[in-house]
Amino acid sequence: MFDQTSIQALLQQGKAQGIFSKAVAGFVLPDGSRHVVALDTAEDTLFDIASLTKVCPTSTLALCSILRGELDVDAKVIDFIPELHTNYRDDIRIFHLLTHSLDYRVPMKTLRTLPPEKILEALFTYQFQIPPGKAFNYGNPPSVLLGIVLNRLTGKSLQQLGQETFFEPLQMNRSGWDPLDRFPKEQIMPTEECEFRGRTIQGEIHDESAWVLRKLFPVGSAGMFSIVPDLLRFVQMVLNDGVFEGKTVAPKGLLDLVSHNAFAPEVGAETALGWELNAERFMGSRRSPRTFGKTGFTGASIVADPEKGAAVVLLSNFTWPHREPSADRINQFRAALSDLFFGQV
Repeated sequence: MFDQTSIQALLQQGKAQGIFSKAVAGFVLPDGSRHVVALDTAEDTLFDIASLTKVCPTSTLALCSILRGELDVDAKVIDFIPELHTNYRDDIRIFHLLTHSLDYRVPMKTLRTLPPEKILEALFTYQFQIPPGKAFNYGNPPSVLLGIVLNRLTGKSLQQLGQETFFEPLQMNRSGWDPLDRFPKEQIMPTEECEFRGRTIQGEIHDESAWVLRKLFPVGSAGMFSIVPDLLRFVQMVLNDGVFEGKTVAPKGLLDLVSHNAFAPEVGAETALGWELNAERFMGSRRSPRTFGKTGFTGASIVADPEKGAAVVLLSNFTWPHREPSADRINQFRAALSDLFFGQV
C-alpha cells in the first residue's frame, strides 16, 4: 500500500545527507491515481529538468513521428542535416540518435565558450573512432541532432512541437522553455551558483552548451523547465500507450518502443528507443526488465515500470549551490526512492 509518510521520511533523509535541500516527488499508482510529496517547497515549483528534456519532449516526439509514418527510424540523418560532414556521415541513422550509439567523445561543456554556430560546426565535423551503432555512448550531441531533425521535419521548434503534441493536450501548463517569460522568478528553483556565468542560475538553462545554443533554437538535449504534476501526466500517458484520461495523445505502440531493448545482442548494451532501460544504478532493484526512465544532471529523474503500471518522478536541487563531482549520491537516492515506492505497489 502506498505510504506517503515513508516517502516523506526518505526525502528528509536525503536532505539530512546534504544530497538536496528541496525536492518534490510524484507517483503514478497502478489504479491511475497520482500523488505528490514535497519537501520544503511548493509541489508546483518549477525546476530545470536538464536531460529529462531528451525524453520530454525530444525523443518521444520523434517516436510519435515514427509511429505516424512521418519519420523512419532507418532514415539517414544527412537527409535532414546535409551539413553533417563527419566521417560515416552516410551511415548515421535516426536509430543512432535515439539509442546514443554515435561515438561522440567530446563533452559538450568543453565547447561552451564557443559561439553557437561553432558548437554546431564541431558536432557536424566530428571524426568518430568507431562506426555508428557499435557501442552505447551516452551524451548530448545525438539529442541536439535529433532536435534539429524534428525542427526541419516539421518546420516548428521543439517548444512549439512540445506544446502542440504534449503540453496542451495533457494540460502541462507549467512546462516549456524560457520560464521567466511566463512565471515569476520566485516560483523557479535556483539551480546553481555558476562560476562560468558568474551569477546565480535561476530560470536560465543550467546546461552551458544548451544555454549557448538557445541563442539559435531550443535544443533537444536540455533546457526544459517543468513541475512534478506535469511530468506525472506525461509519464502516465506513456505508460497508457499514448492515452491519458480516455484521450489519445500519442500513437499506439509508443509504450512498446520505450520499454524494450533496441540493441542487437552483439552490441552488449541495453537501451530503449529514446529512453534508458532497466538501469539499476538509478531505477533500483525492484524494477522489471521493461522499466524505462531518464535522469537529469540537476537532480531530476523519471522511472516507470509498465509491468506494475506505476512510475516515480523526482525533481530536486541537487546541484545547489554547487554541483558534486559525480552523480553517485543522487543516483543512490533515486534507486532508494524507486525501491521504496515499487515495493509498495
